[in-house]
Amino acid sequence: MESCFKFLREYQRFKILDLVENKAKQDYYKSQIDQLLKQGILLTETTDVYYFKFVGAINFLEKMIIIFPKYKSLPEKELTYQNKEYAQQLFKIFEKYEAKSVREDNLLAKDYNEEKDYFSLFALYKELIEDYMKNGLYENQKSIYEVSGMGQIDWSKTVNEIHPFFSSTMRPIYIDYYSHDIEEEQENYIKFIQMELLAKATKYFDQFKELGLDIIDLDYHFDESAPGEISYKIYKIDSELRQVFIERKIKLLNLMKEILENLEHSKTNDLSLYGTKNYEKVWEHICQDVFGHQKKWIEKIIKPKWEDFKTNKISEVNTLLPDITIQKDDSFYILDAKYYNCKFDENGKLVGSKPGVGDISKQFLYQEAYEDYFKEKNKEYKYYNAFLMPTEDTDEKFEIIGEVTFPLKVFDDKVIKIIKLNTKIIYNFYLKDEKIKGRFIEIFL
Repeated sequence: MESCFKFLREYQRFKILDLVENKAKQDYYKSQIDQLLKQGILLTETTDVYYFKFVGAINFLEKMIIIFPKYKSLPEKELTYQNKEYAQQLFKIFEKYEAKSVREDNLLAKDYNEEKDYFSLFALYKELIEDYMKNGLYENQKSIYEVSGMGQIDWSKTVNEIHPFFSSTMRPIYIDYYSHDIEEEQENYIKFIQMELLAKATKYFDQFKELGLDIIDLDYHFDESAPGEISYKIYKIDSELRQVFIERKIKLLNLMKEILENLEHSKTNDLSLYGTKNYEKVWEHICQDVFGHQKKWIEKIIKPKWEDFKTNKISEVNTLLPDITIQKDDSFYILDAKYYNCKFDENGKLVGSKPGVGDISKQFLYQEAYEDYFKEKNKEYKYYNAFLMPTEDTDEKFEIIGEVTFPLKVFDDKVIKIIKLNTKIIYNFYLKDEKIKGRFIEIFL
């Protein structure tokens, strides 16, 4: 049986017929292609040659396409053990990154924009399933009052609303009374929304089972759907939020609302996307986490001053933002995580994608700024400056492949090392919440 998975690398060129030979659904394919082109996820080199600016998973052309980062060795297009293993690691990285970086404010409102990462649906569906497995379906209860019913007597309502008979001693006698009971609301619209989303979540995660991903296994089917457009469902959830005060219900309602907003925004209900157009953000976050980025030094860096000639007022704008700053003992490190795939060929020529002049000059400016700052504090450090790039081409933790200098007087004696980091080792550090310890930094710099 042919696998539904195909594997590519970011920026790897391909033709549609490389992935699927069925020409019968060209119009449907065109619709998907147009959606991805519009979002900048799929790019075209010629009329029939495409490539992805995206790392992650897309159900595209009736296949689940897994797109690996651009530095990875050219993968086999079919499902192999190596592809399966690497896809599992990539999904774990995304889940951790999404939890630690993207959704730090949990279920707060989001500013959806074109550069948005496509992590939400995976994480939100998983959270929805976890809530269901723990708490069941969303239930509403309503109070039922009956005259002389079988429930508990409500004496307050009885005394206030029913006229009694009086005995010869003038003691009130109630022939009738109000009884009170709790009844589950059968036609619960919010529950229908939850059931619909649980069915979508089941279908969504079914796509990834062949990869052996450790995702919550739920077989939930709901053949109907809650009536109304997504905007109406969001309106009903907002109405419910104004009436409930139970924390678990509020959290679930906000969760379902965010899923619906995600579906409404993406307009890709037939295209399940899990990943990012900006893998450089993921690589930067991983390097910051593993190397122990000290954010406090960002605030210390000097800022440009802008003076208004009319008011003579001066304002500062923070335009120098190094990726990773670390002060340790008598050393200060300024590290820049770069999602590039450059190398030196046999003739010593730099080839492949590489940092530009702007990237280089900024790294030197960062160092100059910190040297001035610490000089004023009468502190002296040895400075280490480096570009950190991902690679699979070394068996060591890292490989220093060269260095960059800028022959301007202001940058005299300043050097940027070009360091390739073994992604297998770095990713394992990240997934295990481990930091680079000992004198590892001093050794490779």
